[in-house]
Amino acid sequence: MKKLTALFLSLLLLLALAACGGGNGGQSKEAPDLNKYYEDFMASLGADNQPAMMDVEAEQIAQVYPGLESYGLKQSVLKMAMISSVAYEFALVELEDGSKAQEVADIFQARIDYQIENGAFYPMTLEGWEQAEIITQGNVVALIVAQGDQARAVEAFNGLFA
Repeated sequence: MKKLTALFLSLLLLLALAACGGGNGGQSKEAPDLNKYYEDFMASLGADNQPAMMDVEAEQIAQVYPGLESYGLKQSVLKMAMISSVAYEFALVELEDGSKAQEVADIFQARIDYQIENGAFYPMTLEGWEQAEIITQGNVVALIVAQGDQARAVEAFNGLFA
């Protein structure tokens, strides 16, 4: 009788552990608020050091990031410097389908390549684009170009996922 009770309790414990071991049920971790990251980072530069930025919207998206408009996006923060002599750009997207992350990273890489080959007219701007980084964290893909603040911008972004 004791062996049967011990076996039953062992099986019950095993089932309980298996039920608890699923973690988040296979669902991906919720992505951070990408706009909050952008706003916090820009605020950290101080009011006197922030470059003038503008939203990349509607038809501009197809021109700046060809193909991006065809992906389902949960979140997107698309900002670029208003002046071509400043290498500052943030393209932060959370995809509905994380399996498409590499395709979006390729779109962002094409943007970097274009700026290096054709778009960056000033030596400092070219240097900023040469230091641009694409970061993929699950279904979140980021293009970060922050001339003079690149390392801090990337570190802050990666810190969202730590």
